[in-house]
Formats: sequence, structure tokens, C-alpha cells
Amino acid sequence: MLRVRALFAVPAVAMVAATLVLTVPVSQASGQIAQEKVDLGVIARIRQEGLERSQIPALAHHLTDVIGPRLTGSPGMKAANEWTATTLKSWGLTGVEVEPWGRFGRGWKNVSYEGRILTPYSQPMPGQASAWTGNTKGTITAPVMVVEGGVDSIAKYGTKLRGALVLLAPARPLPPEFRDPEERRTPVDSLLAPVNQRARPPIGWDTLLVKIQKQQAHADSLLRAAGVAGVITGSGSAYGTIRGGGDWSATNPAMPIPVPNVIVQQEQYNEMYRNVTSGVPVTVQLKVQNRFLTDDLNAYNTLGDIRGTDKPDEYVMIGAHLDSWHYGNGATDNAAGSIVMMEAMRILKTLDLHPRRTIRIALWSGEEEGIYGSRGWIKKHPELAPKISAYLNLDNGTGRIRGVWDQGNAKAIPIFEQILWPFHDLGVVAVRHGNTGSTDHVSFDDAGIPGFNFIQDPIEYGLRTHHTSNDVYDHLELEDLKQAAVVVAATAYELANRDEMFPRK
Repeated sequence: MLRVRALFAVPAVAMVAATLVLTVPVSQASGQIAQEKVDLGVIARIRQEGLERSQIPALAHHLTDVIGPRLTGSPGMKAANEWTATTLKSWGLTGVEVEPWGRFGRGWKNVSYEGRILTPYSQPMPGQASAWTGNTKGTITAPVMVVEGGVDSIAKYGTKLRGALVLLAPARPLPPEFRDPEERRTPVDSLLAPVNQRARPPIGWDTLLVKIQKQQAHADSLLRAAGVAGVITGSGSAYGTIRGGGDWSATNPAMPIPVPNVIVQQEQYNEMYRNVTSGVPVTVQLKVQNRFLTDDLNAYNTLGDIRGTDKPDEYVMIGAHLDSWHYGNGATDNAAGSIVMMEAMRILKTLDLHPRRTIRIALWSGEEEGIYGSRGWIKKHPELAPKISAYLNLDNGTGRIRGVWDQGNAKAIPIFEQILWPFHDLGVVAVRHGNTGSTDHVSFDDAGIPGFNFIQDPIEYGLRTHHTSNDVYDHLELEDLKQAAVVVAATAYELANRDEMFPRK
């Protein structure tokens, strides 16, 4: 059962003026009293630096508009690793490195896409190639055919699909939304409303990913055997949004290159499906050119430290995934989290703060394909696991921080309640008892290391920007990200200065 506590309010003027180190008691259901030292003087300085002299806009511009999409193994990902490392070094962080976490496999980059529907009437076919799919043989003109029953039914068509562009799924209804897109939460609704939630069992990521890759490889083999010219896939999203993923099995250089698979607007996909299934011929002109990269099969994380004083061999880590899909430029997923964590480190370094424990930033790759970068780093450094006090993650879009999940560790609640209470006036109001998954803090949690993901306002993340062509700079809420960087910087600093390590589950 979900357990939620509201944080205490503190007047902004009083907080900014404070120079005291306070010990704040909070009573818990267990009857115990937890006490945390909260340095309000340092927090006031962090707020001033982060809210008045933020580098968030400049960081966001360079990572999204200049470097662009950052698919793991691509030139964009390499450029992002190098730029983040150079930037962290310029701020005076130590131990900065671009470190390989292990073998990822074949890289991929889309070079060009051209699509047009020729019949029953001529129209552009906006779209993009799905990651790790192959090329057309130059510009092709091909009929569109529907495979009833999906890819597993393709054998029954014999040679009828040879040279065709195939639709493997039915048309998808797109009903009106009849509501505003995802928006800001308020304390009276989802932030403080109890929610029943079962405990999250550890995810067998390796087993799951192997299963997915086997399914993808099987589908690829059936499509090649049928001799299709390519696959057209609907985006699944409304209003012309292109949303997609990739064929992870093709990262294995031993596997054949899949047939080209292009993601198109769902409305246009539905139109083609209706025409073909009603007997109206559809012809498409298509050119897809991609480049596969095999010169370096490793993938990399960017790391850097603010070294601790009397506990330098213990760590508080903050992180976000630097990689993205290629459909937009990875602004809300997850340039937002990456630049927030970078800005948090800049704030701490600019203020010349000296935490007791080392604060380490980690910008991961391979998250989109299975949180590979963070899992690979933990496997590579087992000696550090008992020395990591806590890991803080940000990966839910552009919205401001509203609280944090305790990730099933009830001992975390009083700690976060007290550390976060000075930010109630900035909208940080809840510490939730429960789990949230599917990003890099899970790697730490599964390894027995306290790992936490902040709660954020969803804004329009799920509906509009997550893994889509709309995931660009213009949909970043820069003021929200400034707030997030301040909250992260203060939280990391306070955790790094605790007398004790963060309690394990």
C-alpha cells in the first residue's frame, strides 16, 4: 500500500536569509525519530546560483540543437560523450573520463529518408527509418500489401509478398483525446493521493532482452525469406507524431542486416491499410539509406567527481541517460535529465562546496536498449557497490521535481522528507512509498544499492515527446529544469554530508 507524506512548508524569504545548520526531527509510523542536518545557508546559496545564474539554456541548446540525437553507438553519442567530458573538466571536476562499460555491438546512423505515396493519389509520406534496419536498393517503387495475422503468418503468402512493402498490423483507431495533455500535478491530486502498488520484483533484464532480441531476429528471418522490399509501421500516436524504437537484434554484428522498416504517421498508415483491405491498390516510392558502424563495438559512459573531504572513498552518485532515440533530438528524453545533473555539479563546484563524500556524476549510454550503461558500469565495478551511499536519477521529461519515490525502502522517507522540506515553496511536496521503474536507478536498486528516481510533472511527456519526432528543444521547460538542478544539487550535497551511509533495504 502506498504511503505518502507531505513535506513541511518554509517561507522563501526566511529560507534564503537563513545561515543555520538545523537538525529537523520527523516522527515516523514506527515510532522512531530520524534526524538530518540541513544546512540552510548552503541551500540558500545553491538556490541563488541555480535560479539566477543557470547554465541550463546553453547546455540544452548545445546538446540538442548542435549535437542532436544520440543513439547508442552512433557518431552523435560519441560527440555527446566527448562534449560532456570536456565541459565537466572545464568546471574543475576531477576523475573525468569517457569509460567503456562493455560491448554494445553494431552502431547505426540514418543517412536519408524519402517517402511518397503514389496511388491512389499522390501525397508525401513523412516518416523515419526504425533504428538498425537496412537500406532500400536505391529509390524503389513498390506495391503495399497487408499481412493478415502479422509476421508469424507471412509464410502462408508464399512468393506473393516478394518485392512488396508490407503492413504487419491492423489499422489503429485514434479516438479524440477529449482532455488536455498531461499537465502539472497539484498537491491535492496525484501527488498526495494514495495508490495501491505491489512490490516490484527484480527484473531479469538479461533474460528479457535476450527474449526480445530472439523475437526480432525471428521476424527478420521470416521477412527476408519472403523477399519483401520493406516494412511500413504506424507510429501509434496521433496528430502526425512519429514515434518508434529499433531492432536491437541487429546490434549483433553476426546477425544479417534487417529489411528496411520505416515508421510513418499513424493516420497515413491507417489510410493505406483501409485502401489495401478494400481492394484499392496502393503504391509507394521509398528511399532509405542507413550506415552501420563496426569500427568500435564498445559503448561509453561519461563520469566525473567532486572529491570528498573526510570520506572520499564513499560516494553519492547522480545520473541520467545521455543516449536517445533518433526520431527527435532527445530533448526531454533525456537531455533534460543529463543537463540537470551537469548543472547540479556546476553549481556545487562554482560555490566551492566541499562535501564529505565524493559526489560522482554518471551520464549513461545504452539506457534506451535496456539500461545497459548503468548495469554494465555496476558489473564492471563491483568493489564500489558497498561504497555508494545513494544514487539519484532523473528521467521523466522536462517537468519540475515534485518529490521522490522511496523505491520500496521505507527508511528513506524521513531522510528525504527532511532534506527536501526547504523546497516546498518550489513545489517539492511529496515523498512516496513505492517503486518506479524502467530507467537507470533500477540498476542500482537491483544491485542492492539505494537508487532513487525523482517525481516530476509529466507536462506532455507521455503524449507528445517520449520517443517521438517532437522531442526537441522547443518542448523543454527551462525554468522547470533550473528548479530540478537546484533540488538535485542540494539533495546530493546533504546526502554526501550525512554521518552515516544511506540505509539499505
